[in-house]
Amino acid sequence: MTPAVILLVALVAEDPAVLRNAPRDDAPAQATLWRGDWVEVRGETAGFLRVYDHRHERPGYLRPSQVRQYPVDAASAPEAAAIVRFLRDASGFESLGIGYAALALRASPAGADQTELLAAVGTMAERLARRASARKSDAGAWTQLGSAQRSPSREAAGILPGFQRLIDATLAAHLEVAASYGVSFKLVEPTTPGGRALVCYDGEAWAQVLATPNAAPVERARAALSLSVDPCADPAAPPAVARAFNDRRLQALTSIDFVAERAMPTALVGRVRLRRAEAYAWRAFDQARQGQLDAAARAEGSAVRELALTDRGVLAPEDGALYEEAAVRVAASRWAGEPASADTRPRPLAVAVAARGPGESCVRILERATGAMLGERCTFGVVWANALRWAPSGTVATLAVQPLPAWTELWVLRRGSDGKSWTFDALTPAVTDPDRGAGYVEAAGTSPDGGKLLVVREAHVGGRASRRFQVLSAPTLAVDKWADDAGKLLAFKRWSSPAWRASTLALR
Repeated sequence: MTPAVILLVALVAEDPAVLRNAPRDDAPAQATLWRGDWVEVRGETAGFLRVYDHRHERPGYLRPSQVRQYPVDAASAPEAAAIVRFLRDASGFESLGIGYAALALRASPAGADQTELLAAVGTMAERLARRASARKSDAGAWTQLGSAQRSPSREAAGILPGFQRLIDATLAAHLEVAASYGVSFKLVEPTTPGGRALVCYDGEAWAQVLATPNAAPVERARAALSLSVDPCADPAAPPAVARAFNDRRLQALTSIDFVAERAMPTALVGRVRLRRAEAYAWRAFDQARQGQLDAAARAEGSAVRELALTDRGVLAPEDGALYEEAAVRVAASRWAGEPASADTRPRPLAVAVAARGPGESCVRILERATGAMLGERCTFGVVWANALRWAPSGTVATLAVQPLPAWTELWVLRRGSDGKSWTFDALTPAVTDPDRGAGYVEAAGTSPDGGKLLVVREAHVGGRASRRFQVLSAPTLAVDKWADDAGKLLAFKRWSSPAWRASTLALR
């Protein structure tokens, strides 16, 4: 689209617009155009515009009422930019808004500030991807694509045959229009029959906004937030890939200076702090997994600080769930910043953590006098040795083990009926795939005789949060009582540990 060559362009404003091969309504169709498609205007005849469609590489005729005509020059830029502002938050018109943004960017004079237009492209591309992901998929249509064409993720540019049925014909067409302007998307196939295909924007426009120092503070904050999440990320990605993404998002989020950028809405500031807290909590787990415990403690301290500085009273209503999820993710790694137990009473038994294979640790119960091993369980997760807590009776102990960045289990170590052997049982935050949510279980205390165990289970799965304070029977781990508030259980008032009450995030 060089202004010297294309003097007049037209943007398609209606869905769908049929490009005819002659200036008649009953003429054969050359192509179907959608909102945001652009064509070069080469003249007018018999009530039709004579145009050339560069995307499909063919000439044809369109009704003038189906398009909006603009000369590609500096005078068109302000009008196109005003329309972009109007369409930026108009659901269903994303492809048209991206078309107008492309026109405004092309027509703007050299050196003009383009960050507002780039931010608008990022906003609309993101919303278009969310709308496409919200539609249920036709699993049969995906199967018909053929194994040679399928892959876990593909760009939407050049939509695959059958993709229109995979998510939605109109949405697929709008994605193609956006892709024709250089907006890139990833497509992840449904994992279950009748599931949803995930479509994600790659965030290039947001990256350009964040890289512009004089961009508006609000737009830079929105850019950092957008770049801090990737719904299409592979949960089975190697640690190095996940680490690189987390480093990038932390760099983006920490580049937002709240002191210098006081003009930002308080709700937006809170959202940035919550994303920072999530990223720092992930780093804490990752550094602990690498044996860098001091660095992990600093990262978790930053995560707790960002969460504490978030004022829930000024968050937008829709950010309530984001706060709860961030709190769960920070709590899952909280042992990175906690000291070891102050209980120094001599015991006949010792709990030791020993390395076995690469990345694997084994928890062992040893008899101090003889060194005999009375029980063992191994894991590839992070064993938080500082989370070890003994019941006063010495027959029950608890230990936190974190197999994933936002998932912490509670191991309950119990003496067997023979008085010698010990068993290991893992309590999980929820009955679900850990990759699909966040959660933690932590011990809050035990009864003096070791017969009752106080635990907190909190999870955030599928956008739904749950928090339960439970009183368990130590011999069976069956739930005797539970409540959604610790104050409703007498056992928590009598037996919960002061150290737990001082440091837990469950009482937030």
